[in-house]
Amino acid sequence: MLVIGHRGCHYRGYNQNTIRAIRKVVSEGARAFEFDVQLTKDHKMVVVHNLNLSKVSDGTGLVREKTLAEIRALHAGSVADGEDSIPLLSEVFDLCASYAKQDRPAIHLELKGDDTGSAAGGLIKEYVAGGKLDLDDFLISSFSWPELTAMRRIMPEIKIALLDGSIRRKTLLPDLAGRDALFSKIFNYGEENFMLPFSTDYEQSCAVIAREVSDPAVRAVLEKEVKAALTGGYYNDTLLDTAVAMHAFSVNLWYDTVSAEFVAKAHARGLKVFVYTVNKEEDLRRLPVLGVDGFFTDYWANSVAFMQKEKLL
Repeated sequence: MLVIGHRGCHYRGYNQNTIRAIRKVVSEGARAFEFDVQLTKDHKMVVVHNLNLSKVSDGTGLVREKTLAEIRALHAGSVADGEDSIPLLSEVFDLCASYAKQDRPAIHLELKGDDTGSAAGGLIKEYVAGGKLDLDDFLISSFSWPELTAMRRIMPEIKIALLDGSIRRKTLLPDLAGRDALFSKIFNYGEENFMLPFSTDYEQSCAVIAREVSDPAVRAVLEKEVKAALTGGYYNDTLLDTAVAMHAFSVNLWYDTVSAEFVAKAHARGLKVFVYTVNKEEDLRRLPVLGVDGFFTDYWANSVAFMQKEKLL
């Protein structure tokens, strides 16, 4: 089972999606780490998760509305955990290239936002053609599957992973466009196209919706999608058919909503299954039962130590 450092790590004194966080988790023995890439206003690739900078830096506004110079003037995460800058994608690649091939961790890169597939694909092609990195160093994932298609136009053989488990606002809630303020009150990443319920408890999620939404028709639509998300309703044959048609390496799914039965179905179709994001001991215990091929964790060293002690790895 592959243990993947989620955005590097989230230990005290380390900000996620930073060079220090990646160095730390690799120094602990991680064979893979994950991070996110977005485009700035001037089309530069930066490593940052949320589209809204206020959640992941000491800045405000959307990444795509800021220039690289404006982004580089910010601190990543919390200054209390270190005065880290938001890295360029090229800086992460340079770090990876500095490791000997036998010591180099796998690069799990998530594409966030429009046009990241083409932009990141061009840079990966440059590093591979220059002999700095190898094609098999990469697994490219995204909730926005068209970005994976765009990546494949540039790097046809690169491994891709279809991310799923989120509520896709544009396709599943098309009649509720322009509800960013509302969605931010009832979902994680409510200002983005791919949202997760605040709670994995359906009744708790419905209570939040009832508090914030007065229109019963809107409440019914939101409750339906929350139920689908929390019961694994998005994990179906359509997802598997799409992944196989796209020649994907894996499907990357929300741990809280995936079942052993669906993992087995994915394996039968030749797909690996990685799950996000697993930190609690009771959840770590369940991973072998699910039969997943790997998982993302904020606390790589702690998760590995616990699973080794419990003979789960």
